[in-house]
Amino acid sequence: MRLALSIILVFLIIFPVFAQDYSGEGSDEWYQGKPIRRIVFDGLNHILVSELDGITDQFLGRPFNDNIYWDILGRLYALEYFETITPSAVRWDPAGNEVVIRFSVVERPVVLRINFAGNSGLRRTELADLVTTKVNDVATQIKLRIDEQAIITKYLEKGYPDIKVRAETQNAPNSRVIVIFNIDEGERITIEEFRFEGNLVFRDRTLRRQLSLKKRGVIADGAFSEAKMIADRQSLVKYYHDRGYISASVIDDVREIRRDDKGNNRMTITFRIFEGRQYTFEGISFEGNKIFTTQQLSALVNSKTGDIINAARVQNDLMRVSDLYYENGYIFNRIEPVPIQDDQAGTISFVVYIIERGRAHIENILVKGNEKTRDWVILREIPLESGDVFSKAKVMDGLRNLYNLQFFSMVTPETPPGSADALMDLVITVEEQPTIDLQIGLTFSGSADPDTFPISVMAKWTDRNFRGYGNVLGAELSISPDTQVVSAQYTQRWLFGLPLSGSFDFTVQHMKRKAAMSHPSYYFNGDESYAFPGGFNSYEEYINADMIPPDDYLMPYNQWRLSVGASTGYRWFTPAGNFGIGGGLRIGMLRNAFDTNIYRPFDPILRKENDSWTPALSIWLSASLDNRDVYFDPSRGFYISQRFGYYGILPVEHEHYMKTDTKAEWFWTIFNIPLGETWAFKMVFGLHTGLSFIFPKPWHDTPLIEDANKLAVDGMFIGRGWLNEYKRKGFALWENWAEIRIPIAPGILAFDFFFDAAGVKRDFNAFFTEFGKTDDIGAFFMRFSFGPGFRFTIPQFPFRFSLAKRFLARDGKVEWVKGGIGDSGWDFVISFAMSTY
Repeated sequence: MRLALSIILVFLIIFPVFAQDYSGEGSDEWYQGKPIRRIVFDGLNHILVSELDGITDQFLGRPFNDNIYWDILGRLYALEYFETITPSAVRWDPAGNEVVIRFSVVERPVVLRINFAGNSGLRRTELADLVTTKVNDVATQIKLRIDEQAIITKYLEKGYPDIKVRAETQNAPNSRVIVIFNIDEGERITIEEFRFEGNLVFRDRTLRRQLSLKKRGVIADGAFSEAKMIADRQSLVKYYHDRGYISASVIDDVREIRRDDKGNNRMTITFRIFEGRQYTFEGISFEGNKIFTTQQLSALVNSKTGDIINAARVQNDLMRVSDLYYENGYIFNRIEPVPIQDDQAGTISFVVYIIERGRAHIENILVKGNEKTRDWVILREIPLESGDVFSKAKVMDGLRNLYNLQFFSMVTPETPPGSADALMDLVITVEEQPTIDLQIGLTFSGSADPDTFPISVMAKWTDRNFRGYGNVLGAELSISPDTQVVSAQYTQRWLFGLPLSGSFDFTVQHMKRKAAMSHPSYYFNGDESYAFPGGFNSYEEYINADMIPPDDYLMPYNQWRLSVGASTGYRWFTPAGNFGIGGGLRIGMLRNAFDTNIYRPFDPILRKENDSWTPALSIWLSASLDNRDVYFDPSRGFYISQRFGYYGILPVEHEHYMKTDTKAEWFWTIFNIPLGETWAFKMVFGLHTGLSFIFPKPWHDTPLIEDANKLAVDGMFIGRGWLNEYKRKGFALWENWAEIRIPIAPGILAFDFFFDAAGVKRDFNAFFTEFGKTDDIGAFFMRFSFGPGFRFTIPQFPFRFSLAKRFLARDGKVEWVKGGIGDSGWDFVISFAMSTY
């Protein structure tokens, strides 16, 4: 009401001024129909312009008219940031081809301080965390009402059923206000005991386990909540109904309150239960169905005739029948199950009456709640258009796509009726979350190479929803004593209105590296099939050491790398999942430099190309199928991918090889127990396997590749805990993990328990022909580890902290490996919580 009166007042008083300002430029209302070039604000002191961009940006470039003006004004007043808004306009150019709208605003008072009065059950810090109103915010009535309800809800959870909260403001100097939350707590009630009457089939202890309310004890505080009480009555009834006692009910709950010696209120709750008799299931019949046959509908019923009836299972059967119609667009059908209960025989059957109507077509697809993200960015992720037949499966696919963008904390669909029969609207309401990540400080380098310094100074900026267009723009600077990297990237997720992505990145890198030196006694060029570097006396000794020279025989050199990468990919939304293909090209220049007066490298290319820029080119292709629910932290579904890379296109390049990577992942939710409106106790099981091979090109005997790019168990991402395995290089890698994942704070933090198995072999043939043979330490080549850990599931902080217990398989027995934390046998591992896209 207050907003409506404000807008009416603006219309009666300000609009004539607005019109006069415009007519001051000429009496012909030159501004009508002119494109809006800019929308600017005068008088902003505490409100940031960026907070208003989400409203104003969508109007830029649109022809001005009165409807647009009132739309903008209404949205600005709805924010409750301003006491008054006075519009005016100027010409952008002398000819008046474009218009600039200027709003002169008077801000509402901002919050100087927030006080709480009357609270004793909750500390001030607890209350301050609950309220959305903060110091220096504009004190709006909407926020204050929300904060009142948040405080009330918290008190109800703590056992204060009579809680009352009232927010008020007091004027303070410099157009500021003090917000005071006046709290009348009432008396706190805690539960002392639960009792049950009328239960003969199930014992008190069994029924007590169904309750979310808990009596006061060492762990539970025993707080009474009316909302939980209502839910617990329903839980008891459901427990009976799911075990065949369809007539069971909770007749009453009697509450007795007493004061103990300390003056505390203690409650005893007695549930009075009617159990009734147990019933068996006698089947489901259908009437009125013509679109689908009775045989088709009956096939959806999993309940078996003659079994004890399970209400939840029958409800799922009926839901599958409804979903069959719903999936095919018949959402206006009337499906009414009627139970036929034979008390004498103790049986229940159902007759499902179906009134079939035509398919529902989507009239409009509307988006609400988005301020930064453009409407079309959201709409393009939903595989439906106006005029399409409604499909629940496609709506769910669209929701999954929107969640995977990581732009929104919540996405809610609604299906209100349209303007005529057989028409409906699809309304998608979103709640945006921050998409700009700014990280500055010290970070773990992400490299498991023990020769590199593990800590870097890092500055990283990424906008995953650049200007609301759904694209990614980022830049990063990383500096450590041996590695310095500057990079920038841009990704456009949709091109030409199609699910065709395009990416571009640029990287400048400097590294201090090491390479094998020539043997002082045997003068090899380095390209002979029998050549070996310094540190070995024979070629056989070199091979037996996995072609890894001792550290004392490695020479230092500097490497600079400039590279530009471009890639593209196309996505198809299929019933099996999102199928995608992609490819890319990387063009780089490589420069290695060392002192020729001191060192002679074993690698002839490194020796030949010293202190000169050498091309480094590669191309890659990939294909994937993905039906996971959420990419970053999945709870169900699978992912499979195949990637092929071709490195070294020109003969002068330093590296020449081919590489394949095959990956598969599968996730399954073991259980999911709701414990509140926004949190559930969930356990997810995940499996992963990956197989990588490096091949020589057809005209090479072996792959020409730097040691750093060979395959290895790095101890962080692969074979967690096995950091000392990084120098054991190979051309064939098999890595696996199995994980139990338990979210602690959904979307933020999870507890994991992992089991890893990974190992390398010399080449493709050795992986298959020598799989069971022992390695140079006499053990099976796979490295095993397991342990617990914590994983952050937010893109802004993708770290994982784990404890790893390592072991080998030697002669068919487990051989434990000592860890790095004292004598505990455990290793502490820091890695990145990588997600597969």
